[in-house]
Amino acid sequence: MRDPVREQYYRHRAPVYDVTSYRGDAVVNAGLDQETADIGKLLAVLPEGRVLDVGCGTGVWTQFLRGPVIALDQSAEMLTLTRARVPHVLPVQALFPPLPFVDGAFDRIVTANFYGLLRPDERAAFLAEAPRTAKELVVIDLRSDGDQHEEKIELRTVAGATYPIFRRRFTPESLRAELGGALMYCGRYFLAVRV
Repeated sequence: MRDPVREQYYRHRAPVYDVTSYRGDAVVNAGLDQETADIGKLLAVLPEGRVLDVGCGTGVWTQFLRGPVIALDQSAEMLTLTRARVPHVLPVQALFPPLPFVDGAFDRIVTANFYGLLRPDERAAFLAEAPRTAKELVVIDLRSDGDQHEEKIELRTVAGATYPIFRRRFTPESLRAELGGALMYCGRYFLAVRV
């Protein structure tokens, strides 16, 4: 579904995404890097199969996926960065949902830091599309700083331009219950649920 503000934000931010994402002090940086590696190990041992990475961004999580991988993103700039990081993936630029693939095209959909950007109608469409196109769904997203589920507009600035971005941050239970799956990873910064 088209969100021109979100589209422009990610196009503008692509060149600096990896060096500006979730960065705070040195302790936070180390924690984020460790949790990314921990989740990466979990992704790398999932059964090999046809995988779709939805909202692949710069390929931080894509690099851990095994099997034939399609990296899907709305941003050509993000896909260029993913392809540089993970040369064997097939990049596909498209707005979503809906997912531009036939029924049962994949064994698994993986999405990281995408689900929490979706508004209610987008979430409903995505959750209808995921089981249509894949047998399994893995959602990785941001954990809230406290013990409350958070939904708000965050003002994000890139090179002097400010963008209002809708963002949700989850508790382990809120993400697990919403997706109806099993908690695969529970860290200080990230959560992962497998459905």
